[in-house]
Amino acid sequence: MKRFLMGCLLLPCLPALAQEWKVDDTKSRIGFVIRQMNVPVEGGFKRFTVRVQFDPAKVENARLRVDLDMASIDTGSPDGDSEARRPLWFDVARYPRATFEAKSVTKQAEGRYVANGDLAIKGRTRAVAVPFVLVRQANGAWLAEGKLPISRAEFGIGGGDWNDVVADQAEARFRIWLIP
Repeated sequence: MKRFLMGCLLLPCLPALAQEWKVDDTKSRIGFVIRQMNVPVEGGFKRFTVRVQFDPAKVENARLRVDLDMASIDTGSPDGDSEARRPLWFDVARYPRATFEAKSVTKQAEGRYVANGDLAIKGRTRAVAVPFVLVRQANGAWLAEGKLPISRAEFGIGGGDWNDVVADQAEARFRIWLIP
């Protein structure tokens, strides 16, 4: 089913000793795509917090933390949302949050970065590398966008009969509007 990911994850990684950037919650989105019966299904999370400190000239000082409210999952259907919150999927009663915290950020090319850190979903933590693009907008804001492939099995998400219906690989996607 299309409920998950961490979304979690994912996300724009930015600075440290720099000032904290503000997130435009009205434009920002953290979502996911899964394949159910080989058909792509999109979903997302209605509530999340992104904390970013970033100076493009000193990416080594970047700091980033993303917290997803797992109960805010939006699969596009009330039944899907309810199923995604159950123990077999996200077990929201025991694990109300998924988090990503960057340990480092590296610049790959102009406007292209990778945030290396820990992704925690459903009580399991894995080291991940989250590639993202950071582009300055005409209004002075910055847009951070990226994708991260995630294996449901690695995080104990879904299973049983669902393995015949929902692909193991999912993709977390984010589009975060930042104001320095």
